[in-house]
Amino acid sequence: MGRLIDVEFSLALNNKTGKYFICRDIIVDGANYLNEQVRYWRVRSKRLPGGLWARILGRLMTWEVRLRTCSDLFDTIAPRLRSKAPVLFSDPLQVLFYQLKSSDILICHDIGPITHPAFYDAGVEDMYRKVYVEVARARLNIVFVTESSKLEYERIFGRSYATARVISPAIRRESVAGPTEPVPQVVQPFLLTVGAVGTRKNQLGAARAFEKLGLARAGVQYVICGGPEPGAEEVFDAVAAQPGVVVTGYVGEAQLRWLYANAAGFVLPSLLEGFGIPVAEAVAHGLVPLVSNKGALAEVAGPAAILVDPIDESDLCRGLRELMALSQSEVDQRLDDLRRNIERFTPARAKALWNEAFQQVSGLP
Repeated sequence: MGRLIDVEFSLALNNKTGKYFICRDIIVDGANYLNEQVRYWRVRSKRLPGGLWARILGRLMTWEVRLRTCSDLFDTIAPRLRSKAPVLFSDPLQVLFYQLKSSDILICHDIGPITHPAFYDAGVEDMYRKVYVEVARARLNIVFVTESSKLEYERIFGRSYATARVISPAIRRESVAGPTEPVPQVVQPFLLTVGAVGTRKNQLGAARAFEKLGLARAGVQYVICGGPEPGAEEVFDAVAAQPGVVVTGYVGEAQLRWLYANAAGFVLPSLLEGFGIPVAEAVAHGLVPLVSNKGALAEVAGPAAILVDPIDESDLCRGLRELMALSQSEVDQRLDDLRRNIERFTPARAKALWNEAFQQVSGLP
């Protein structure tokens, strides 16, 4: 007889990340297979904790992750949770709270903290290395969001899993439809980057190429939209006095839709990416994206995007120059191919693939 799947959604305690939106839609669409009560760290609830309560839970959860990373002795002080039902983990760090079993499911957004530790805060690599060693030992069911992440996992840990599949996230519904609201300091024409600001997303490289080409003198703005992550201060300091560069910080959905709808092009030459939801969203809004020529972004966007070497300033300049010079007919031709490529990221397809995964693990019809 089948059984409902438990859900660990502590990721939602910080609900401004791309990972949160991916997992939120999975949980909503897969509700027939999932327990109604969701666990947020050690608290079960039918509703997402908010405000001060969410911040307290998030802080306590972070302390437990660090303590469990430092020593296995913490297991004797605070035993790990046990669940008879399969558990869906929305983020790898959550496995540290549980006694794992091969029926559990882990969503693997990327393994960047292991492959590119310099892009993360001190200690993050140790946390994730411990996590993935435990995941490999327990041989969980792993769902990767890109083929690139799956290949990287297998390169490091081999095929140490019960099952593995790639299910790309759907384009967020709220990113496409709804009212719009202008961002006051932004004027057209402008190029747009959406994503956490820091070393990993390489906004600094894009800003340098933008300056070298003299696009600001031609009346073009470069808009950087997103909250901070490691390396953000370097980006903020470097572009503070740079003509034409506007840093908006984190914006609401109405303003984000306006930015997508009015940009002249999309720019995201990331050095590391788990999936790259903003690239698919940009294409859905009719923007040709400039992205890195390897990894998840090239996989998501496809060959009709403008592909560049993100660490080669001359190639970044070449890509920006090409993006700005596209005629309307060239834009339309590229968009035909780009839109066909992102047809893989529809909510209906994602829901069907996830329900198939849930059915296999739960035994429910």
